[in-house]
Amino acid sequence: MWIKAGLAIISAIGLGACDTPSLAFRGVPAQIVTVEPSVFAVRRLGTQVELLRTNTEYAPTFASIIPRASQAVFIATGCTPRPQSWAGEQTLMQVEIDCPDI
Repeated sequence: MWIKAGLAIISAIGLGACDTPSLAFRGVPAQIVTVEPSVFAVRRLGTQVELLRTNTEYAPTFASIIPRASQAVFIATGCTPRPQSWAGEQTLMQVEIDCPDI
């Protein structure tokens, strides 16, 4: 009985972390954007954007995700990601944007 309860709690915590932004972006509403097989939760704070990839993909590299993430940034914000400003990894990444409205 206790083992089942413990497993349920661990599973709930693990699943809750699947769509958790970094501290700086907590409370910022996300726009969900799908580009090819990738699904991103895109959050914007001024000229900073954070993308959280929420789907499962087999062994993507950071370099292979950036073109799709760039499209997601443009779709969600209408702004262009600065190419040399990408940081993070395949699941959670940040980028600076150039935007006409700022």
